[in-house]
Amino acid sequence: MSPRTNRPIFTRTASVAAAALLAATGLLVTGGAAHAAVPVAASDTLVNGGTLAPGAGLTSGDTHLVMERNGDLALYTTDADGTQSQQPRWHSGTTGEGNKAELRADGNLVVTAPDGGALWQSRTGSDDCRHMPWTKLTIRSGGDMSILATTNSEAPYFVQLWSASYGLQFPCGSSAR
Repeated sequence: MSPRTNRPIFTRTASVAAAALLAATGLLVTGGAAHAAVPVAASDTLVNGGTLAPGAGLTSGDTHLVMERNGDLALYTTDADGTQSQQPRWHSGTTGEGNKAELRADGNLVVTAPDGGALWQSRTGSDDCRHMPWTKLTIRSGGDMSILATTNSEAPYFVQLWSASYGLQFPCGSSAR
């Protein structure tokens, strides 16, 4: 066989090997670069029903939200020199191995203990917001995260319900702590 006839077999073999390597390192699944210091997803958004297990997170540019293994949900930014800040810009103040963060179907962001008990919540889920059933938690470059909601309509806008910087922003939810 000439080298010309072996080329498709070599190319196919190399493609399969590259795909296996990417899948093994998690890059094919997450679609982004692996981070050694902060294990984050390739996404900057968590939608209704989404969960962040211990060690998982979201990222957008210089901002990282991490469900830390110690049980605290924390928002960090990267310093000018490229290192992650040691002090969170915001955190839930929760502790406990096995805690997870979930954006519930009603739009309430909740950090729960392994037994399911709520340890912290954004208080954005209530009967007042049933007209805005589509929510998402979004991380933004510059150090903020927000819970946004929209209606069942085709309107392409979201209303900010809560942010790490300002707390509750909209009359959906209870300000009682």
